[in-house]
Amino acid sequence: MRNHSRGLDEVLHHYKHVDKDSLKYEAAVFLLENMPYHYSSKEIIEDSATLEKWRKETDALLTMLQSRYGYDAIPRDKIDSIRLERDSLYAVTQLNGITYSNNLLCDTALVTPEFLIQHIDNAFEVWHSNRFAKRLSFEEFKEYILPYSSLQYHKSLNNGNTLNNIFVPLVKCGRSETLVEAIRRYNLAIWNLRGLNGRTDNKSMAGIYSMYINGIHDCTDIATWGCDILRACGIPTVVENVIGYRDFVGKHYHCSVYDTDKSKWYPFNAESSLPGELSFEDPASLNVYRNTFSAQKNTPYFLRNENEAVPAELCTPCIKDVTSEYRKVHCITLPWNECSDNNLAYLATFNANGGRKVVTWGVIDTLMNRVTFENTLPGILYLPVYYTKDGCNSFFTPFYLEEQEGEVRIMEIPGIDNDTAITELCLTRKFPRKKKMVSVAEELVGGKFLGSNSGDFSKAHLLYTITKAPEPLFAEYKFKKHAKYQYYRFQAPENNPHANISHLEWITGSEHGYVNVEQASREHCLAPTDTLKAIMDTASVKLLDRDRNRMTWAKEYDGNMQTAPGAYRDITLSLDEPQIVTAVRFAPLNADNGIKAGNLYRLNYWDKGWKTCGEKVAEYEYLKFENVPSNKLYWLENLTEGKEEMPFTIVNGEQKFIYYDIIKAMQ
Repeated sequence: MRNHSRGLDEVLHHYKHVDKDSLKYEAAVFLLENMPYHYSSKEIIEDSATLEKWRKETDALLTMLQSRYGYDAIPRDKIDSIRLERDSLYAVTQLNGITYSNNLLCDTALVTPEFLIQHIDNAFEVWHSNRFAKRLSFEEFKEYILPYSSLQYHKSLNNGNTLNNIFVPLVKCGRSETLVEAIRRYNLAIWNLRGLNGRTDNKSMAGIYSMYINGIHDCTDIATWGCDILRACGIPTVVENVIGYRDFVGKHYHCSVYDTDKSKWYPFNAESSLPGELSFEDPASLNVYRNTFSAQKNTPYFLRNENEAVPAELCTPCIKDVTSEYRKVHCITLPWNECSDNNLAYLATFNANGGRKVVTWGVIDTLMNRVTFENTLPGILYLPVYYTKDGCNSFFTPFYLEEQEGEVRIMEIPGIDNDTAITELCLTRKFPRKKKMVSVAEELVGGKFLGSNSGDFSKAHLLYTITKAPEPLFAEYKFKKHAKYQYYRFQAPENNPHANISHLEWITGSEHGYVNVEQASREHCLAPTDTLKAIMDTASVKLLDRDRNRMTWAKEYDGNMQTAPGAYRDITLSLDEPQIVTAVRFAPLNADNGIKAGNLYRLNYWDKGWKTCGEKVAEYEYLKFENVPSNKLYWLENLTEGKEEMPFTIVNGEQKFIYYDIIKAMQ
């Protein structure tokens, strides 16, 4: 038994001699023994009386509305009208909030005996009374109902008794027939509470009061509050997180609820989805970790050798890899021939923030010279690494797992070898074209450019038809018919009536002497042979709409590849008088992951870790690097903007991206 500060041993005395209950005593022991692993912030409340009055009034209003209209039939306009009335009394932007101390403190220094006793008593009450918790074993109860916090590092301390008193009357999840209905009630109640108060940018509105306001929540807040409140109401819930994603930076926290009838977990996003609606079958999701209250001995925190470094992503004792509960995982072994006294090695995946992110660990067997990884997934680029005091080291070539009939094979990345030769590369992208963006371009086929001298286009002439899906670059399309029209229009196909065109310019020649023109933007250049054409193109100008202001804000004219007026079918150019348009230059809506002129880039290659080949500012929509080690795994970083990047190899002179071109299982 660890020593406890602030007289927490009083809790044990209470359940041993005052409220004699052996199970509550064991529950208290469980919390106290694991409490040293948990940290929270001390709250600083500026005006608790006003905040409490405001919160209780919100609760009373929602209770009244539920009584009048039924639990899930409250008219939205009624909530909106009440919010407008309340703004004059309780403007949420003017309420004093809660701040937190800058330093996290161990919970042994913050939790009081009174807090813990109230919390434990409530946990046992809902365990015995709530139909969704009754069938939990004591061991399950200790992890899924009993804990007062759902993350190792937790800002707010709210005991279950307080949360129960507030939210059970509002959520009424105990009356639900199914877990799905219980979560639906929770989601609806939270949204209605916030609807009565509106939105604020007051970031100091924290603690329990943050649950009453829109606009200040991230996925961590949403998941932890959802878990803590649902547990306090008797719903067995945990917080989990996807440690990362195949294609993009970041991780995501969510809740998962335990169905005791089926002995199965159902993940969901609190406030926005229901159990069963969240899936990790998409290979874009990596390992899923459950946040536990008890320290897990089978974690790097405990398995490491003395003084062995552990990457930050996995350096916590209170996690459990539960990927296997949602997807099929595979156990693999890799050879280990390093001179190291480490107990652990890791599999990292590519991450644009730093080039790698550790997602799972393996135990080193020095007698058999191998490392065993128990929770790997097919179709993921893995970078095998281990950590020393000097940093991260690679011990095996990058690979992926290919699954066939339930078995997996370790596959090397094609196009990679130990060749010491050098080469030159001409690169046009840092990230492959997304399937959705390819579809958007394909849906433009059949789109037409029309000319007319009547604003309603009752009589119009066809000038150009898109017959092939346009590439995600700014290119010119010449009209076959040149005549003067006062109105020009792009009309999307009838079966796909979305004008998903970005950066549109109506091109004419400077020889016409029109005054409503500006210099046309040059076409994109994807190779050195294209640049001469761009340099010599000095006669092309673009016509301006008679509404000059529209040319500065409209999505088709703002120069942003990632915006387009897709909600509409047409884009119309209106002129003061008939004029000639000879061509259009445009790009389809796309994710803008090609090379951008003016941006600074760095090219890296993998050789037992990421190494740089140099940096360059792009002059055009391609980059040429010389003296590059050949036949490597490459990574092109945009140091100016954007977050989407992906490793690639070069095959027959072309970029082949890992997930869209090489790992066929991903297609």
